[in-house]
Amino acid sequence: MRIQSRLTLQFILIVAGIMLVAGLYVYFHFQNTLLNEFHATLRSRAIMMAEMTIGHLPEPGDHPRYDPGKASVGYTENVAIYDISFRRLYNYHASSPPFSESQLHAVRAQGERCFIRNDYYVLGFLYEAQNGRVYLLFSEGVFNPHDLAILRRLLVGVFFIFILVVAFGGWFFAGQALAPLRSVMNQMDNLLPAHMGRRLQPSPQQDEIHRLIVTFNQLLDRIEQAFNTQKLFLSNISHELKNPLSVIIAQIEVILNKERPSAEYRQTLESVLEDARALSDVSDRLMQLARLTAEDAAINFHKIRVDELIWEAKAWLLRLHPQYRIHVEILSLPPDESRLLITANEQLLKTALFNLMENGCKYSDDNTVKVYLSLAPDGDPAIDIEDNGIGIPPEDMPFVFEPFYRSARTGRIKGSGIGLSLVKTIAELHHISLRLINRPEGGLRVELRFPTPDPA
Repeated sequence: MRIQSRLTLQFILIVAGIMLVAGLYVYFHFQNTLLNEFHATLRSRAIMMAEMTIGHLPEPGDHPRYDPGKASVGYTENVAIYDISFRRLYNYHASSPPFSESQLHAVRAQGERCFIRNDYYVLGFLYEAQNGRVYLLFSEGVFNPHDLAILRRLLVGVFFIFILVVAFGGWFFAGQALAPLRSVMNQMDNLLPAHMGRRLQPSPQQDEIHRLIVTFNQLLDRIEQAFNTQKLFLSNISHELKNPLSVIIAQIEVILNKERPSAEYRQTLESVLEDARALSDVSDRLMQLARLTAEDAAINFHKIRVDELIWEAKAWLLRLHPQYRIHVEILSLPPDESRLLITANEQLLKTALFNLMENGCKYSDDNTVKVYLSLAPDGDPAIDIEDNGIGIPPEDMPFVFEPFYRSARTGRIKGSGIGLSLVKTIAELHHISLRLINRPEGGLRVELRFPTPDPA
């Protein structure tokens, strides 16, 4: 069922329920009012008849004398008078049968009782006359439901007319309320993969539809970013893999073209080994980045000392690049060495420090980087890595953490553009504040600020 139909049906059911309850209340309230007025009429008629006839009724102890009243085949009203001993003393219409003992007993016991007998409404009650005697008065009459029938027809007619109006109005207003949603659906139908830059037009009202459109546009932004990242990934990975492979193939073809001295074979193999290592480095970083961005990646965290991580990352880098120079300086140590403990994944954080040190050395003319370990004002560990390289142009700063992005200044230096993206991902995973700042005297400073560790 369409939402518009469902909303209209629900609206009709709610209004019909309210109308039904209200109509029943009005009907039964009016019926009760009419009955109360009818009973008051019966009472006044009985009292008036009693006051007119009680003086002519037999005294107690006299021989019972019964006035049969008028003789008539049918009647619409009647008044009967009984004494406390259940003797019928007066009956306005002779054709009206006497009341049963159970009915007489009920009236005498309760003082007043209303009941129906032979389609007649009967009001029986005790009445004390001016002479001090107590009588049982019965007044009966035919209740005319003509007014109730008119009210019933009126309520039923109003009910169905109102339901028709509500159905039409509910359908119309439900359609009006869903019109922005239909507009959104039509716009979504026109979204094609070839036009990922298109967005839905926000609703002018700041309502739920507007919020839905904003949320959907944000989802489209993330999808477009994922598509662009994927396209950039395919473009760059093909470039990063094709160039070293082409060089390797060309070198091998040249060296196999004819017999050469062993020194040339060795030189070619060393060049091929360097390119193969570059390929291995790119593939390793891609695998690490893929594992970190996978939703189901399980990463273990435990307590480690941040100063030990620096020394281990330095030793790892120097094993691969002995020509690099890394100066580590500890500016301040906490009185309590436990302040140097952080909650992290050792291998990932070591990889991040390795990449930052490697970039600093690679982009510095003297292959030198300085690493400072200190305490932030809040007492948490802080690491600063400074190099003497070319820095990062301001226009490139917003893009340096995107995978495979490389500044035009770095074209002469080998690189994959994966390192900083991997570092950024690791920092976010550990809730580490990461900042890149160009130094006034030249070079780049990387600031790492670690969060306060959870108490063990």
